[in-house]
Amino acid sequence: MTDRQTTDAQARTYFEQLWRDGDHWDLDADPYEHAKYDAQLALLDADRGPGRRYGRALEIGCAAGAFTRRLAPRCERVVGVDIAQPAIARARERTTAANVEYEVANVMNWQQGLAGDWDLVVFAETICYLGWLYPFFDVAWLAHCIYEGTRPGGRLLLANTCGGTDDYLLKPWIIRTYHDLFRNTGFVTLQETMFRGVKNGVEIEALLTLAERPA
Repeated sequence: MTDRQTTDAQARTYFEQLWRDGDHWDLDADPYEHAKYDAQLALLDADRGPGRRYGRALEIGCAAGAFTRRLAPRCERVVGVDIAQPAIARARERTTAANVEYEVANVMNWQQGLAGDWDLVVFAETICYLGWLYPFFDVAWLAHCIYEGTRPGGRLLLANTCGGTDDYLLKPWIIRTYHDLFRNTGFVTLQETMFRGVKNGVEIEALLTLAERPA
C-alpha cells in the first residue's frame, strides 16, 4: 500500500467509525447547527435574493444531509458527497427530495466528479480534517480542482468553526489560511461574516465565506 492509499484508508475508517453509532456531531438536532445553517442560507439569499435558484450544486462532506435537505429547494439538482458510508446511508433514509442524490466518495480522489461545471459548491466543516490527514500540497490541489470545476460566475460557500474551541484543527489562523487558499486559486470573495452561537454550553465562532469564480 502506498502512503496515499494508507491515508485514504485511515480517513475512511476514522469517519465511518464516528458515524457507526449515529450523528456524532448532533448535526440534525442541535439548535446551534440549525442556526448556522440558517446563516449559510442567508448568505446565499443575500447574494441572489430569496427565491433565486442555483442549477447544479455540490456539497462536499455532506454528512447525513442535514444542510443538503435545506439547500435542495434552492437548486435544480444537488449532489452530496461524503467518505462515510453510514452517513450517506442515513442521508438517503432522511431525504425525500427528488432533486438530491448522494455518493460515497473521498473528495481527495474524486477529480472526475469535481469537474462538473458546478453552479454552487458548498464546503462546510470538512477542509480542517483534510488538512489534518493530507499534505498541504494535496489540499491546495483540491482547492484548484474545485475552482476549475466551478463554472464562471458560479459560487463557493465555505463554513468553518474557527473560535471558541481548543481543538488545534480549528485554530482561527489555520482556518483563515484555508479560506485564503481558495482566494489564491482565483475565487473572489463576495461576502464574509462571522457566525456566533452556543453549542454544548460553549461559545463558538464560525467563519462563513461566499465567493465567486469570475465570469
